[in-house]
Amino acid sequence: MNNELEKIRKKFKDGQIKQQNLEEEIFKAVYASDAARVKDACKDAAILRCEVIEENTGVQLELIKTTQVDNCALLSGGRILPGIEMKVGAAIIPLGIAGPMRIKGEYVKDEMVYIPLATNEAALIAGVQRGIKAINMAGGVNALVRYDGMTRAPLLEAPNIYEAEKLCIRLKTDKDLIVRLGGYVKDPFIRLEKVDPYQVGSKVFLRMIFKTGDAMGMNGVTKASADIVKALLEELDNWELITISGNLCTDKKAAHINVLNGRGKSVETEIFIPEEILKKVFKKGVSSRKVEKVVFHKCYLGSALSGTISGFNVNAANPIAAFFAATGQDLAQVTGSANSFVQADAVEGGLHFMVSFPSLEIATIGGGTMFGTAKEALQLIGCGNVGTSIDDNKSVMRLAEIIASATTALEINTACAQAADYEMAESHVRLARGEIDS
Repeated sequence: MNNELEKIRKKFKDGQIKQQNLEEEIFKAVYASDAARVKDACKDAAILRCEVIEENTGVQLELIKTTQVDNCALLSGGRILPGIEMKVGAAIIPLGIAGPMRIKGEYVKDEMVYIPLATNEAALIAGVQRGIKAINMAGGVNALVRYDGMTRAPLLEAPNIYEAEKLCIRLKTDKDLIVRLGGYVKDPFIRLEKVDPYQVGSKVFLRMIFKTGDAMGMNGVTKASADIVKALLEELDNWELITISGNLCTDKKAAHINVLNGRGKSVETEIFIPEEILKKVFKKGVSSRKVEKVVFHKCYLGSALSGTISGFNVNAANPIAAFFAATGQDLAQVTGSANSFVQADAVEGGLHFMVSFPSLEIATIGGGTMFGTAKEALQLIGCGNVGTSIDDNKSVMRLAEIIASATTALEINTACAQAADYEMAESHVRLARGEIDS
């Protein structure tokens, strides 16, 4: 460690340098603000933080300290965005690749696609793979993106209930007002499409719907909502902003409004699996009628009895979380993205299987999608290109079709495993623990 870095280390440990300033202090003092060395400055800062924590706790963090992800950026004026705050290293999750899987959508045009999945759970990728086997033998899964829009819902307070109602009526009927409010959005990759107002007494929730290109867009729509509200409040006497996000968006929570109205991408998948393929791929005794019975009683009777809001599926959160981790998505969005409804109908000759995903909140640009292994995973599945406009968002629409199809594969597999009596329990014991079935 050179002298300048040692001085910074001592100041940092003594509290003379704030956490958020450490990267920039190292960049200036050690690397003379050389733009070519910004990555070195960020790495030094992470290791230095980790070493101080090791000294303070007496716990060695060698793997964390030596596992680094380069996701920093240099801004004008020598400012550094480190990627996340107070970074010390990186976490490691095993990554497997299932497939290839035949997907037939508008953006994945009858292609064989590999499926990257990052997880610590044994049996997950094997389950996806067996579902893929059935799908491929049946000719592939159909996928359709039917909605594209990101929301933010500021909450305003009117001086009285009459003024609240007046604004709600204007927002529902005055198209010119929506166009004018959209003009206050400064980001060229964010466009206001619609505002749905909800009145509760003198409070008005403005559920704003935006198009966001290839980005998931939460930061962008939050800033856009703020700009719109500032302009709107200048025209409204004695109104106040309560919060820029009133939870009617609804972000990072299981919410039925996202099921009904959509959020992010709404995707439908569908496949017909002939009876003979069910017999070849899955355990003896699995039939379309048994799968239909499992899905209805488990996903609807059981979910309804438990009070489930939007989890009318077998285990959709599992592959969605693994896919999110592999491709750099916002992991907290698994909560809403796992909203899904599975249908399994025994029809003449086989199984008609469908899954509805009303709120997949995903991106191919921004956040963790732009760095390291996540970037490579997106390139692997053909989602590495960035659109040039709001409407040029083929990458993220393709991603929506792929993640919905991959999740459908596990839904099929696990529904069939549960239709085969104890197979799900036995396979988990065998794959996760290495135990032989008794």
